[in-house]
Amino acid sequence: MVIIKASYNVTPNEPTPNGYLWLSDLDQVVRLSHLPLILIYKPKQNPENVIETLKNSLSKILVHYYPIAGRYSYTKGGRVEVNLNAKGAVLTEAETTKTVDDYGDFSPYESTGELIPKIDYNQPIEDIPLFLVQVTRFSDKDEASAFAIGIAYSHPLSDGAAFTKLLNSWAKIARGETLDSSEIPFLDRTILKFSHTPFEPCYEHIELKPPPFILGRSDANIERNKSMRAELLKLTAEQVEKLKKKANEFDIPKGSRPYSRFEAISAHIWKSASKARDLEKKQESVLRFNVEIRNRIIPNLPDYYYGNALIQTSAKGYIGEITSKRLSYVAKKIREAHEMITNEYIRSQIDVIRGFEHLEDARKLFIGSEGKDATYFGNPNLHLTSWINLPTYKADFGWGKPFYFGTGYVSRHDRAWIQLVPDRDGSVIVCMHFQVELMELFKKFFYEDLYDLFTSARL
Repeated sequence: MVIIKASYNVTPNEPTPNGYLWLSDLDQVVRLSHLPLILIYKPKQNPENVIETLKNSLSKILVHYYPIAGRYSYTKGGRVEVNLNAKGAVLTEAETTKTVDDYGDFSPYESTGELIPKIDYNQPIEDIPLFLVQVTRFSDKDEASAFAIGIAYSHPLSDGAAFTKLLNSWAKIARGETLDSSEIPFLDRTILKFSHTPFEPCYEHIELKPPPFILGRSDANIERNKSMRAELLKLTAEQVEKLKKKANEFDIPKGSRPYSRFEAISAHIWKSASKARDLEKKQESVLRFNVEIRNRIIPNLPDYYYGNALIQTSAKGYIGEITSKRLSYVAKKIREAHEMITNEYIRSQIDVIRGFEHLEDARKLFIGSEGKDATYFGNPNLHLTSWINLPTYKADFGWGKPFYFGTGYVSRHDRAWIQLVPDRDGSVIVCMHFQVELMELFKKFFYEDLYDLFTSARL
């Protein structure tokens, strides 16, 4: 059980701009709820003044990232914007009667959820904080210094790349250092405010169309109502290299670069999920994932662009071919979906979003949307999120780097989060959200196929 000891409202320690911050079309279509994240720390020595250090440094980082101290409001057209009223972020101090070991490997579950700030979504959107932090000390007698930092972060503020820069900049200030000019966030999102009319979508955009249902069904209600669970599955550096080697044995177009670890791992996950589901060979399956556009849109966005700079894309295949053909064949489908994201494609997808009369209808097409009318991205489909290239384990507030970083909820969709392990030795963690009744089968194929790779490599 978690006991709340104190709660503090933290505001910028210097005056910040007021008014309203325009949010781009890409900010508008992510879920309006908060992304729950957990960092676990095990300092070698009992740290002093943890709460005061976090409060003081948070008030300083809010000067640079002042939108997160604001509140949302709706415009007449149903868009969301940020009221730059500096109402502040919330920092909560808590303790738990459980030990670190009681939480196991910190896989998303009800118990890990108690380490994250609770939010009342029944109150007006104008009153809901956008950034909440909960510091929870564990009850270990021999590890009295261990604690969790749980974060509830409102997704329309930014994508994962911008969030990790915020997190690491906050940690840098907590250590007593100052940000250099290259670390100051670029906050003006009107760089994505295209002026042309009428809207000009010029691609099919299958990623914005409802995904296929299981053959013979007219909706996804049966699958949507099934129980879900999440598990952390580790791939060693050697296993990752074997997957990459396997993916690059065949089907590489002449002159193309080798398939990446993301493409190889994603292909392996898609194959394993397809085998576990055991659907008809002619069943269509869509794999959806995001592509960062900071260096793809022309002109490029600044490196420290603070906002959502992600475009959705989809690979499509039949269960029969995904399960029976080589890993390289599946990786090729993922590569093709990735390379489709050009400057023209990005602008076309944004035009599709802008073309909706009601933004709520556009939000329903994107992963994470809530409600019975929202798109369900589960069986026979899959959503992937890769944080492989994000420095999620650099957040040293002065007590060392976290030994764990991850999400703290179980998705209602079939999805996988991919990220590096803390020591960055090349190993990877796949946080797999899958139907309870199929999870053991998924793990069976996930690891059996890896075993087959190692066996064949030794022959």
